[in-house]
Amino acid sequence: MSAVLKDLPQLTAMSERDLGEVMTIENAIYTHPWTRGNFADSLRAGYECRVLRLGGELIGYFVLMAGAGEAHLLNLSVSAAHQRRGHGSMLLPVAAAVARK
Repeated sequence: MSAVLKDLPQLTAMSERDLGEVMTIENAIYTHPWTRGNFADSLRAGYECRVLRLGGELIGYFVLMAGAGEAHLLNLSVSAAHQRRGHGSMLLPVAAAVARK
């Protein structure tokens, strides 16, 4: 018998280094994508910004503005190649948990 370990998605804080990959996804899946400046401004403002990686590949992300007992999910996206696999459904409750902290 042999065990095959599959890569598990890993969620980490978004940084300026991630923005090139984020923009590749953003531009590919939206007709009116956010700009690099929108993401950079969100990072500078201290919004909760996270990226989801699978096997090192950035496959999704979210931007959440939380404060004063409420939160606004500003962007939650999954790359076209990884859509319809449950990644977005997994990110949504994670974003909600981040908002509650």
